[in-house]
Amino acid sequence: MKGKFLSFFFSEKVHFRHYFGGLSLLLVILQLLTGIFLIFFYDPALDNAYKSVQYLTNDVTGGGLLRNIHRWAAFLLFLAVIIHLIRCTLRWDFFNPAKRVLWLTGILLSLPIFLLVVTGLILPWEWKGYWFMEIIPNYFEFIPRIGSSLKAFFIDSFTLPRYQVIHILILPIVTLILIDYHFLDKLRQRGVFTYILRHTLLSLPFIIAVIVLSKYATIPSNDPQEIPMPLEGRYIPAPEWYFLILLLPLMYFKGKVVLILSIILPFLLFVILSILPYLYRGKKVPEGWDFLKKSRFRKLIKGVMVFLIFIAITALIYRGSYKSPTLGCNGCHHINNGFRMGVVPKQFKDRNVLPNLNDNLWMMGHWFYPDEIY
Repeated sequence: MKGKFLSFFFSEKVHFRHYFGGLSLLLVILQLLTGIFLIFFYDPALDNAYKSVQYLTNDVTGGGLLRNIHRWAAFLLFLAVIIHLIRCTLRWDFFNPAKRVLWLTGILLSLPIFLLVVTGLILPWEWKGYWFMEIIPNYFEFIPRIGSSLKAFFIDSFTLPRYQVIHILILPIVTLILIDYHFLDKLRQRGVFTYILRHTLLSLPFIIAVIVLSKYATIPSNDPQEIPMPLEGRYIPAPEWYFLILLLPLMYFKGKVVLILSIILPFLLFVILSILPYLYRGKKVPEGWDFLKKSRFRKLIKGVMVFLIFIAITALIYRGSYKSPTLGCNGCHHINNGFRMGVVPKQFKDRNVLPNLNDNLWMMGHWFYPDEIY
């Protein structure tokens, strides 16, 4: 009896790295369930969006917990997808012809999941959502020829109801279709319920972590009482860690460097990963790659790659999260000329020249109404 019980839950290879794909599916389901609850309280009007979020968080029983679960589950989902992708890459799944569709749909899935996080960050329309929406047009402005048109399009076409439709309807449909092609079609033969039950129990530590974080590391919902004051080192506006990697060049470079680091390199990486299975159509690992079959070489290569990826991501996040008045202002007032929000005055640190910096009421107005108070 004990053997049957263990074989039910551990019929696959027992190692934590084998379960991040299943964890990702469970987190998508959790996002759908909590998202449905949030829909009933969210008002997409510009003047009521954050008020409805505050009402849900502060006045609805369990509303704050479910909203924070929705936020932390999105964080863990993005992390689980990255780990799952790294693991599949290091396992050389792209060499397996039987996994071509699996690989391609998995790479494509990263795009709607990323866009779900982007639109979800904007919808609450507190100060972080507002300033993040300001960054998006600036990001696309660097694309040659069409950059200015794209920037104008994102500014002119922006409304919260449109982003809500994209977030709760279009992107979830695309995601579910890709998930079905990714592995549910084959999983139906073995039993979807069995798979979900097994991975639910195996993923309990992660789910418990999400609940604990949602309870004790909550999203601030006290605007405008808690206003961004970067010059005083409090409530410094910053995007989530997974956006910092793309947005860092906007803070430190100009011109073509931003285009290469923030747009061309991510696009090339996405394309290369998508077509990897089709670059080699053999049924085995290519000649010259035989050393990969040796466990010592495999472990060494995987260890080095994981270490380098970890160091690179950690360094970029640390660099972007460094809390200084300069970065706090440049998080919105980018150092490139021509941005709609303008550049920071050269004397922005000198409170004798700019006495308004000592006026908290003026700073609050500048943050929330930058087109009127500056």
